[in-house]
Amino acid sequence: MASNFAPGDKVFVPVSRLPGLENHPSAFYETKIIEVGVHKAKVNLPQGEISEWIGTGLCHKNIGILIFSIGDFETEPTLLEPLTKSVVQYCRLLVSDDYLQAVRVRSLAEVTHVWRLTHGAYSHVILIGHGSPSGIKFAVDGWVGQAALGDAFRVEDGHGRIILSLRCKTGYKSIGGKLSEDDAFSHFIGPFHSVHGAIASQFAQTFLAFHFLVGESVGVAFKHARSYTPGSTSFRLWQNGRLKAGPKS
Repeated sequence: MASNFAPGDKVFVPVSRLPGLENHPSAFYETKIIEVGVHKAKVNLPQGEISEWIGTGLCHKNIGILIFSIGDFETEPTLLEPLTKSVVQYCRLLVSDDYLQAVRVRSLAEVTHVWRLTHGAYSHVILIGHGSPSGIKFAVDGWVGQAALGDAFRVEDGHGRIILSLRCKTGYKSIGGKLSEDDAFSHFIGPFHSVHGAIASQFAQTFLAFHFLVGESVGVAFKHARSYTPGSTSFRLWQNGRLKAGPKS
């Protein structure tokens, strides 16, 4: 989410917060800012109508989901592929294919290449694979630490994206906390302990439902996802290097 809007800016607003858009195919309505007030704005509606005031916290300057399925060979058929498919298909119910990309990679070089080419199009990144407090497992590179991961994702556009990691134990400060410090990211969500693939999938879908469909902030959507997903209490939320929610130890 972003602030500092001006009339004419393109934005994406949750359709649940706008009248007459119940049958819109996407969770978001792409429109333009008409008028700006203090923490509020009016936007264009269909047929040339103008909305009532809505909070600028509901207005996204960019929406896009990039899913990295990071393979390890051993568990791809039984865990990583089903988990990826479940998350991808749910995301297709939220946004059109123009705003969604799923990539299977097995090396850090592939992640770096894809990110350098496409990072400007995405506001949310989902990581699927195997993790630990010290790194992420790649089929080609083995375990890759936070420093190398930070280099792979580091870009200079300054857009604070949200990372949702479904990889075990990546909610530690050594991984999630550090990555959330980078200017490219504002928030990092990841489990503090090991997490079952079915729980990971349901948590991701629940978080995205509250965040995208209901229009909740990252923090509120995270708390609701933890509350309504069985077995998800180990998930942590990091923001700019600080633990904002989730277990402290």
